[in-house]
Amino acid sequence: MEDRKLRIASRTSPLALFQTHEVIDRLEENYSDWSFPIIPISTKGDKDQSTSLQNLGQTGVFTKALDDAILSGKADIGVHSLKDYPTNVPRGLKLLAVLPRDGFLDAFVPGNSKKSKEENLTLLSGSPRRKAFWLRKYPNHTFKDLRGNMHTRVEKILATDGGIVSAPGLKRINLLPENAELLDWMLPAPAQGVMAVIGRDGDPQLEEFIGKINHPETYVCAHVERDFMASVEAGCASPLGALCQPIKGGITFEGALLSIDGQRKLSVSRTIPSKQWQEAGHLAAQELLANGGAKIMEEIRAQLPKDVLCLKEIDKEQRSLALEMDLKLHDIKVLDLVPMSFEIKASDIAMVASSFGAEQLKNKLSKMPGEIWVVGQKATDLLINNGYSGRINTYSNSSELVEAYQEKQPGTAIYYGAERTSQDWNKHGIEHIMTYRNSVKPPRLARQNWDAILAFSPLGVSSALQENDFPKETPIICIGERTAEAVKALNFFSVKAAPQANFTNLLQTLKNELI
Repeated sequence: MEDRKLRIASRTSPLALFQTHEVIDRLEENYSDWSFPIIPISTKGDKDQSTSLQNLGQTGVFTKALDDAILSGKADIGVHSLKDYPTNVPRGLKLLAVLPRDGFLDAFVPGNSKKSKEENLTLLSGSPRRKAFWLRKYPNHTFKDLRGNMHTRVEKILATDGGIVSAPGLKRINLLPENAELLDWMLPAPAQGVMAVIGRDGDPQLEEFIGKINHPETYVCAHVERDFMASVEAGCASPLGALCQPIKGGITFEGALLSIDGQRKLSVSRTIPSKQWQEAGHLAAQELLANGGAKIMEEIRAQLPKDVLCLKEIDKEQRSLALEMDLKLHDIKVLDLVPMSFEIKASDIAMVASSFGAEQLKNKLSKMPGEIWVVGQKATDLLINNGYSGRINTYSNSSELVEAYQEKQPGTAIYYGAERTSQDWNKHGIEHIMTYRNSVKPPRLARQNWDAILAFSPLGVSSALQENDFPKETPIICIGERTAEAVKALNFFSVKAAPQANFTNLLQTLKNELI
């Protein structure tokens, strides 16, 4: 916040920019002599427009990149649709303000079909909640997935029988058709229609600055709705709705959980005095779960791919491979990997133990020795694809590599890789040159119960456990024996190491474990 300038991270879709300008307008009303430059950010959800949202994982597909911009100092605040923001705000960040809610209803947008609702329509929606509520009323209809920005969604809907979308989102960018039907019988998603400002935690000056635009009533209602969702442990793949509205002396709350087909519905409603809102969402969730909600959630999870926490960010191909095995990976970043400057030294053999480590060498391959020992096929392929023409020996894990070196004693060797590593290279007569710094980035998750966890390094596991307390019976599949040993030392008792240090083998080991 230097030179009376506040940098705002924003996605670049028309709706996201509208919301960011709404925040800027309110800030300018309070701080007319300040400037508010927009820092454009592309998120995982923007880059992958084909995978359904519930299969992209639960770790902020539309929010994480903005959070990273704030934490890295690139931006001061980020503007979000609070509906899409994780219920547990990441460490180092804080929800600073919300704007007045300008609507929360869903809307049915008719397409080009002349069919009536009594006929067999095929509608578009990417939301299990919208599908379940609609199918409860119109069980003869079917759904196809809907992705893309608001313009794209409306275009797709108008070319079909119709679709269901958020009314506030369409209204904000003047895309809501005149013949759209507002669905006042459909309970909205928690915090639907709420625009939020996220900023650094522990910054009183920033908190006071942004607090001027906070709308207290919306802030309370959004918190109650999100607490309800977090306590039910219902993410975007669950048909759950919640709505909190202010009344004189307090708030009203209504929540509902449906089966995926919409045929069963459990509801909870309360009137809450103003001073008792902090626990209202959690208490409503406890009531819902006790009255049959726990059973419905269990049935929902049984119909969905296994929910696996992946302690490493993955790409689209890896996600698709997992889904083919009926595994839904919720990937999170637990380590910061920062390249370091280094020089290649003379040796008989070079060693690298990860694809990120291999990535650091790609511009220096001409200086490398004629033989490289590598852990993992992905790192091997990366070296070959970047033009390395020497001899490559590929090993399943670093222990196997070290054992081979001790047995063969082929000459001098240098390991090029992470600053912090579970392998003591120097102990084995292998020089260690650091090519990147790996430091912990502890995530804080609302959800603690997973069907399984994928672990890639002892340091990554340590980072993940700093802010979380996963049940000790959770199956944990590790990329190698050293990671498995570290996990067992933490008293987890269902731990396995993949026979080979590659992603496919890791998934297959996990699949076999869950059968």
